[in-house]
Amino acid sequence: MNRKKKINAGVIGLGVGAHQARTLSAHPDCNLVSICDYDKNRLSKIGLEFSSCNQTQNDNDILSDPEIDLVCIASYDKFHYQQVMTCLNKGKHVYVEKPICLSKDQLKDLHKLSKQHPNLHLSSNMVLRTCPLFIKVRDEVRLNKMGNIYHLEADYLWGRKEKIISGWRAETEFYSIIHGAAVHMIDLALWIIKKKPVSVKALGSDIAVYGTKQKHNDFAVLLLEFEDKMSIKVSAHGGGVHPHFHALKIFGDKCSFIHDYAKTFWIDSNNPEQKYKTEIASYPAKTLRGQALTSFINSLLYPEQKALISKEDVFKVMSICFAAEQAVRLRDAVTIEYL
Repeated sequence: MNRKKKINAGVIGLGVGAHQARTLSAHPDCNLVSICDYDKNRLSKIGLEFSSCNQTQNDNDILSDPEIDLVCIASYDKFHYQQVMTCLNKGKHVYVEKPICLSKDQLKDLHKLSKQHPNLHLSSNMVLRTCPLFIKVRDEVRLNKMGNIYHLEADYLWGRKEKIISGWRAETEFYSIIHGAAVHMIDLALWIIKKKPVSVKALGSDIAVYGTKQKHNDFAVLLLEFEDKMSIKVSAHGGGVHPHFHALKIFGDKCSFIHDYAKTFWIDSNNPEQKYKTEIASYPAKTLRGQALTSFINSLLYPEQKALISKEDVFKVMSICFAAEQAVRLRDAVTIEYL
């Protein structure tokens, strides 16, 4: 893409998509051309912020607009696959809410189509990578400050049960707590350690939402296994009683890191009398999450700049998610097949 040309963008879905619209409109080299939401009231409300751009309840108005270069897809999960497919077939770059799709076959379709359009870029909103605390931890791990990492635990404590038992998540034909929550922690963990697991074991339950409109699991726990015997435990809590939080524990042979709701600290001694070192790097730093989309826009304008979340990252983490879903069904270990 010509560096001097501004990116013309559209947004489908104005929940999280409203934040994306703000990021797009604030970028000096981006034109927010159109916004879309199926809900007329939401479209009217959010549309007050973006009165100069087109507003529509029909996603095809954005998907088929030849002037739009980039589409941010923040619609309900069940629409993602077809909307991403259409974008790629229409020659548009895509920034999509997780999950990119809802089945392994759909993922294979998207991967094949993406390979057929190598000049089109695709990314997803793995926004925990923008958090200063997690950036600090990643740097410490990659500089070998913690020694050999042998185990990591990453827990997505949603704390928003109402979103699980009402609204589209309760009404849709299929909802996955792995795709909706665990995916963030899987991505965060792999980004920190820069390794790929070979297999996954997983369990799920609906205990916390039983008797409500939500008929799918609201909890899942995954155990990722690596060739070098390292392990990662990931959990996702949809119906639990806990404030929204991303807990992280990393254990190395030189140092341990603990980030829980009570405190965040480093431990570099087995001596119980020695005080731990408190970590003060910012968390959750929600105002920085737009950097994920900003980096994607910049990668379109300047090829030498890499997006924070690459196309390969998206397909890797979704390959793990689908293997984990299969492991829940089989109640057995599943080898991860990467695309």
